[in-house]
Amino acid sequence: MKKIKIGQIVRPFGLKGEVKVKLYTDFPELRFTVGMPLFLTTAKEDIDVVVSSFRMHQGFALVSFEGKPSIDDIEIYRNCELSIDEAKIEHDEDDIYYFDLVECTVVDESGAVLGKISEVIDTPAHAVIRIVGEGKNFLLPYVDAFIIDEDMEEKKITVRLIEGML
Repeated sequence: MKKIKIGQIVRPFGLKGEVKVKLYTDFPELRFTVGMPLFLTTAKEDIDVVVSSFRMHQGFALVSFEGKPSIDDIEIYRNCELSIDEAKIEHDEDDIYYFDLVECTVVDESGAVLGKISEVIDTPAHAVIRIVGEGKNFLLPYVDAFIIDEDMEEKKITVRLIEGML
């Protein structure tokens, strides 16, 4: 089973077991539906939790979990990440999600391997991919000017580089 990170607990919110979650997803209303099973990752283990309530507040998700009704039950999960089973995500064949890009091999127009995508950074202007190769670690805007082809079956992204980029 592949786990997809969907948020990070920032801190408790109120006294009744809600947590404030920094979102890693554009679809919080789908990922945090009441009854949705999630994984809460601590330093030692993954804990199965089930969403008991969800609402948005000032750009953050406010979430509570079954069996954790008070601030004392959830305080220890500050800064822990929340994940979902990839199988729970409806995924159209034509859609490419950020998690699909991670671990893709990046090649230039000549076919030379530049490295693999280690993360996708969401910026206000556009997404940026971090490419890690042998002795190289660089960022590339994920925009049409640089992306030539996306082959998700082969997990390969072909890019156009400009002079001085590497």
